[in-house]
Amino acid sequence: MASVPRRLGGFALAGFSGFIIDAGLTEALASLGVSPYVGRVFAVTVAIAVTYTINRNLTWRERRAPVPGRRTRYVAVSLVSIIANYLTFAAALAAISGLRPVIAVAAGTGIGMILNFVGYSRLVFRDSEDQAA
Repeated sequence: MASVPRRLGGFALAGFSGFIIDAGLTEALASLGVSPYVGRVFAVTVAIAVTYTINRNLTWRERRAPVPGRRTRYVAVSLVSIIANYLTFAAALAAISGLRPVIAVAAGTGIGMILNFVGYSRLVFRDSEDQAA
């Protein structure tokens, strides 16, 4: 059984890596003239693939046996998190006059991280599936 600090450390590494990839690719594509809305779709897709790999091989490595549907569930949990992240960001900006965008981004990211960790733990990298595999 993995220690909670090791698991949280792996999750933080995956999240930080995903954020850097998402923000970096979005910014790079925008500087090349690609709409940031289109660029963000590509960037998030790449970020999800990278975070899946890190989470599968580090965060939940003891639960990495091949399981049918795992990647699909990972993407589904990630998409729910992305939607919640954006809605939290937009709601914070709309509700609090003069709020700096970075604070709204942090609020959205916090909600997204919680949803991802719970979703990945309970729906994607479950102990019982690996034991059955």
